[in-house]
Amino acid sequence: MKKEDLQRLKDTGNCPRGNLRGVDLGGASLLEAVLRETDLSQANLRRALLRRAILVNANLREANLQEADLKGADLESADLYRADLFKAILEDVDLQDANLDQPDLRKAILIKADLRGANLFRARMQGANLSEADLYRADLEKSDLSDANLYKADLRESNLHAVNLQGANLQGADLEGANLFEADLTEANLEGLSLERTNLESAKFLKTIMPDGHSHTRQ
Repeated sequence: MKKEDLQRLKDTGNCPRGNLRGVDLGGASLLEAVLRETDLSQANLRRALLRRAILVNANLREANLQEADLKGADLESADLYRADLFKAILEDVDLQDANLDQPDLRKAILIKADLRGANLFRARMQGANLSEADLYRADLEKSDLSDANLYKADLRESNLHAVNLQGANLQGADLEGANLFEADLTEANLEGLSLERTNLESAKFLKTIMPDGHSHTRQ
């Protein structure tokens, strides 16, 4: 079945509900490919072109998507458990309700990404660009967002428990109702933010730029 499905993908550019587990598609051109509910677990998709691809409910567990171009792709409810998305382009992607448990999203581009309700538990997102991303009610517990760009990101009612936000840019972000219990905000930029209904209990502030523009110098 895997060989047949791989051939189907090569012939038509589509393979919905197919079995492509562990296949090597590194650098492949899969522009606008229909891969709905397809098993791509442990597949090599490094530097693959997946712009506007349909990957709704796809299984991408432990897949290699390093530097892949997924701009505008539909990944709603996809399973990306421990997927490697280092430097991946995820601009304007739909990741609503996706499972991003323990992924590598370091330096990934997630500008205007839709991550509403997504599970990002223990995500590695150092240096990621999440400007204007929609993270409403997303679960980012214990994730590493150090040096991440969250400019104008929607983080309303998101779970940021014990998140590392050292050096992160949160200017213009919306944190209404967010849970930042035990979050590390060392050297983070919170200038201009409204922290209404935000839980900051036991959060760490050290050289943090506060909403009024002043630096919080004590822990």
